[in-house]
Parts: sequence; C-alpha cells; structure tokens
Amino acid sequence: MRTLKYAAGLRAAMPGLRLGFACRGRTLSGLYGAGDELFDRWWQLGDDPGDPLREAVDAFRPDLIHSHNLPDELTVVASRVLGERVPIIHDVHDFQSLRETPYRDGFPEPLDPLALEREAIERSAALVTVSDELLGEIAARYHPPAHTLVFGNYAVGASLPPELPPPSRPRSGPWRVVYQGTLFSDGGHYDLRDIFSRISGGGVALHVYPARPAPGYQALAGVRLHERLDPHALLAALPRYDFGWAGFNATRNGAHLDTVLPNKLYEYLACGLPVLTFRQHRALDRFVRDHGAGVSLDGVEDLAAQLDTLDVPALRRRAAELRSSLTVERNIHHLVALYETVLS
Repeated sequence: MRTLKYAAGLRAAMPGLRLGFACRGRTLSGLYGAGDELFDRWWQLGDDPGDPLREAVDAFRPDLIHSHNLPDELTVVASRVLGERVPIIHDVHDFQSLRETPYRDGFPEPLDPLALEREAIERSAALVTVSDELLGEIAARYHPPAHTLVFGNYAVGASLPPELPPPSRPRSGPWRVVYQGTLFSDGGHYDLRDIFSRISGGGVALHVYPARPAPGYQALAGVRLHERLDPHALLAALPRYDFGWAGFNATRNGAHLDTVLPNKLYEYLACGLPVLTFRQHRALDRFVRDHGAGVSLDGVEDLAAQLDTLDVPALRRRAAELRSSLTVERNIHHLVALYETVLS
C-alpha cells in the first residue's frame, strides 16, 4: 500500500516520470484491487531475484531504486548485484529488530534477517522511515546513511470522498467504530480478536473491513465483518462512522508498535474520523496528542461511556482541518527532494 501511495503522489507531481515495479509476489492490483495502472513496467523476481533484477535494471535503466522492507532481502540483493550502478533508497516501515514474530509475506524466512537488516540500512544511499520513533530506533543500532527522511503513510488525496458529513450530525443508536486493514489469528500484533470482543462488549457497534479474508473473526459477537473493498471504495465508506480504530495487540510486538504510524491513521483522519488508539503505542499516542487527532485510551472497558464524555463534533472538525495536510500529494515534494539529493 505504501508503494501505491508513493506512485500516486509521484504521478501527480511529475506526470512524465517513468515508474517500474519489480516484486516477488502479487502486484498491487492483485493485493488491493488497484494500483498496477500507476506503473509503466512490471517484473516478477521469483524465488531467486538476483538475475531477474539485473535484467529488469538493464531493460528499464532506472535513475534510482526505492526498495521496501520487510524483508530487507531485496535491498541487499540489489546492492550486491548492482554495486554502485544505481543508487538505492531503503524504506523501513517494519523493523525486524523490534519484532518477536516473523514477517508473514508468504516466502521463506531469511536465514539471518538481522544481518540483512544491517546491510540494507548501512549500504544504501538514503533511508526512509514512517516515524521519528522508528528512525531513532534504527540510529540506536546501526549507522544509517547521511540522507534520511521521515515520510508518513499519507492518504491518497485523489481517492478521498469530496465531502464529509457535518461534524454535528445527529446520532441514533450506539457509537459506530470502524477498523480497516490487516487481521490475523496468530497471537501477533494483528491478532485483534480479544480487543474486538472487549470493544463490542463495551456498548459500541464495531465494523471491520479486512484487507484479506479473516475467518477467525466471523464468529465474534457484536462485530460486523464487511466484504473486502478496493482502496477507493473503502475510503468512500469510512465517513459514515464515528471513530477509526488504530489500537493493536501489544502482547508480543510492543516495541514494534511503539514506532508505527499505519496507513489507517491517515486514512481515518482524511475521511473525517477521529482516531482511537492505545496510550501505550508511543508513536501513535504522540501523533494523536500533537495533532488533536483523536483519543489515546488506557483500555476499552466501558468504551461507550468513555466516548460519551468527548466533544465529538470538535474532534470531527479537527480531523476535517487536518485532512488536506495528510495526503501524499501534499507531501510528496519531500520525497522528490530526497531523490534529487541522492542523484546529485
């Protein structure tokens, strides 16, 4: 999704730019239902990506490569195969050092993921992260390159609903909280079954739009599980709710959760929804407090009673004020400036 957002922002800022995408798994449209149209060329790298990546670079002749983790393997492969032929920017939005659970991308886990992490960070021409907290964690462990950028998971402005419901719209029935995104049932930070049960048991109506099938959630009492929507349809659906949920299971990956500012944070706000998160998630708590963008909670017990104490129209007005500044189109010039610095 971060790649899709970059591509949308770059297309808006630089219409003549040529974009190629080399990947090991499904394409963007295969994952999300849209996004392939933003790229000029696609290459499938397969299980042994070295030679296919070299062939892709020879065919496309890129000025630079922007490589994403996790895993960090493709950045390392590019660095080893290409040397200094093409500068490589390494993008970290999921830091292996802070995880207790493996990264589930459908491919075998690398033999030494921390060695790959170090090589990808320290041998790249520049580093991009999603939060100041994450950049600090990386700098505490490694020697990052001289050029770094914190770039959020901003919403795609072109896909946002053009109008929002009025901040003081009347409410009938319980508060309506929505969650959109990844769900698992593996005990990791996306295993939200217990949290969802407690939310729905706290007197609110919880609506869930999973990014992929989530069979472990169908039987949860009080949780309305919706069909998967493509990114544009999802953003059109979000404004009907009262709050967006961005709290995770910190049982095993609490250190990782301290650094995340996920896609859903920006998309909720861009659709006019105040954000609900947990105070223990350091980066999310800081963002919500600094921007007046929602509420950080100690827990979800009696959630409806907690929400009844809030000035919800004021929170909605604040979300509406923020939304134009939290789009990828509004912020892409920072990434373009990093590209230009690396290329110079």
